[in-house]
Amino acid sequence: MVASKRLKKTVKSKTGVEVETIYCRRCMEMKKPNNFYSSVDDLDSNGYFSICKSCCDSIYNSYYNVEHDMAKAMLRTCRKINLRFDEGALEATIIHIKTAMDSGRNYSNILGLYKGKLSVSLKSNFSDRGEYLDLTFTEPTISLPPTEPLDDSEESFDLKQYWGENLNFDDYVFLEKEMAEWKKTHKCDTKAEETLLKEICHKQLEIRKKREESKGNSPAVLVKELQQLMVTAAIDPSKTATIGAGKSQDAFSSFIKIIEEKEPADFYKDKELFKDYDKLDFYFRKYVTRPLKNFITQSRDFNVETEEEEFEMEDLFKEIDDS
Repeated sequence: MVASKRLKKTVKSKTGVEVETIYCRRCMEMKKPNNFYSSVDDLDSNGYFSICKSCCDSIYNSYYNVEHDMAKAMLRTCRKINLRFDEGALEATIIHIKTAMDSGRNYSNILGLYKGKLSVSLKSNFSDRGEYLDLTFTEPTISLPPTEPLDDSEESFDLKQYWGENLNFDDYVFLEKEMAEWKKTHKCDTKAEETLLKEICHKQLEIRKKREESKGNSPAVLVKELQQLMVTAAIDPSKTATIGAGKSQDAFSSFIKIIEEKEPADFYKDKELFKDYDKLDFYFRKYVTRPLKNFITQSRDFNVETEEEEFEMEDLFKEIDDS
């Protein structure tokens, strides 16, 4: 009886080299390729993360134990391992986990599930349009809501310092969400712009509470104050529409003005009149064509200035004849 040889499972890297084991730089162990997630960064030439799956899951679990919130834990994990954070993929992951838990199953590999949902989510948004699918981390524009309940952590302290202390958890969530939406569509680079946007968010919260107290009735005075704040911040709808229209008109008219001032317009009766207005053809013949011709044919064509002089003289004679 002949003993069968045990075949080692090998994987080819991006460079074509067969990989049997991969080193994890966190636990400092050599492991098989199936213990690693596929890489999203070109720096990992073997096609796999430099941190194994168990270490990635450990990073996520440690953040979750601190945050007690899946979105914040996933954001911090993605930031650390250079993986893209996508709100749609996270939402799909949460729904998948809830569905599994309802049927009696439990997921321990949450990061792996998220990574799979991430690929599906981004491919549906980018690949259909032929765009490059980048799975590396970029700082998201969304603002994640605070974790309930507010505690004595540094994050909760900063939140109270920014919005004020006499607010409940739902108020902070509303203010953070509204501020994130305003920043998506409006400029917020200076302290003055940020202050006005904060006041607008506070006024929106005040209107919301007033409507809840009056059972849906619109507080006209507060709405008018909100409109005045928007006018002051130059973000009211009418002004925004006017500014946008003006920019598009000015941009096109400025473009035409630059062309008319810097370059001659096309003269349809004589196409040769402004054919080489900047004398690029003369420059090309002098510094490119002539040296190449001298090098290849061994000619001695050095006196090219006479061509420009002849060109100018012909124009001068033509102007004299026309006059």
